[in-house]
Amino acid sequence: MPSSVWFRKDISRRFRLSLKDERDVHSRLMQAYREVPMWWYALVGIVAFALFCGSIEMVPTRLPIWAAVFGVILSSIIAIPLAILQAITNQQIPTQVMDELIAGYILPGKPIANVLFKTIALITANQAVSFAGDLKLGHYMKIPPRMMFSIQIISTVVGCIWVNVIQNWMLANVEDICTPHQKQGFTCPGSITFGTSSVVWGAVGPSRMFSLGAP
Repeated sequence: MPSSVWFRKDISRRFRLSLKDERDVHSRLMQAYREVPMWWYALVGIVAFALFCGSIEMVPTRLPIWAAVFGVILSSIIAIPLAILQAITNQQIPTQVMDELIAGYILPGKPIANVLFKTIALITANQAVSFAGDLKLGHYMKIPPRMMFSIQIISTVVGCIWVNVIQNWMLANVEDICTPHQKQGFTCPGSITFGTSSVVWGAVGPSRMFSLGAP
């Protein structure tokens, strides 16, 4: 957040300007292509969030809709300073513990909801930064913006479906998967980390560790 305060004038100026206001050679060449309308992004965001809300309501996740909205707002706020810091330092700033801490206080005793809130706040911000990086690369390579947008959407949809198909197949067919002694090394360290975090920050909760009177 300090980066947002320090670069507030640059951020404000960028929100007011468009590609036509940039005078560098790359921007002049990219003006030959049609820009992606903002309503395209808004439509994708609305559809994706509606599907997410439907999912957490159909499955007993115990994550309320208001918490999902708060997670999206939080990720939208921190995405800009995270992008600035990565652009300057080439380092990603991890925010998962902060997200887990917030979820632990607002959703006490709900480990699955804690994991989902962390995923919304963390992954949405990280994907926003990565998406901006992809658009920047496409800008320098003179790829039409609408083509870049279409490629991103198609790859996201295919990736979501294919990753879940492969994951479900592995869970059903790989012997001893996600156990410490799995002979092919499929020990699932990332899933174990998520599971442990859900217990520490969700089931136990930060209020029992850090609040007044807690150890």
